[in-house]
Amino acid sequence: MNLLSKALFFIISALIILSASTLGACTDSTDFDPPSVPPEATQEHTTPQSPSDMTGWVEVVYFHRTNRCSSCIYAEEGTRYTIQTYFGDELARGKLVFKVLDLQEEANAAYIRKYEAHTSSLFINEVKDGTDHIEEVADIWTKLGRDEAFIEVVKSAIEKHLGNI
Repeated sequence: MNLLSKALFFIISALIILSASTLGACTDSTDFDPPSVPPEATQEHTTPQSPSDMTGWVEVVYFHRTNRCSSCIYAEEGTRYTIQTYFGDELARGKLVFKVLDLQEEANAAYIRKYEAHTSSLFINEVKDGTDHIEEVADIWTKLGRDEAFIEVVKSAIEKHLGNI
């Protein structure tokens, strides 16, 4: 093999390995199986009811790709469960907003830029006096399949931000 062939072989091999590891990172088989959520808690708010009356609110945004693996579905279901179970009053008052956005939909481009989202991810944005304070909650990925630990990570992060507004 000449030098050019070796370099081409190396580049192609590296791309295959990189692609396989990226796809493999999103294939855990996990099911979020919490206790049932009361039907009245399943209402999702996408904007505060009256932001002009508030000095701040917390926006929880979960980004995903169009084709989703079980880990990505688990993360959304676990986040939704946590919000509905522990923060129903805040949702109803508009102090907490929950959004689920597809990274591959053009309609979400402004949010994707704002949050600098590149892959499935959970962000909490503390909007205080019109200023965004965005934090990624990356710890959720180490808690997949462990419902109580997952819930605690999400709940603690939201409580921290709600406590600041």
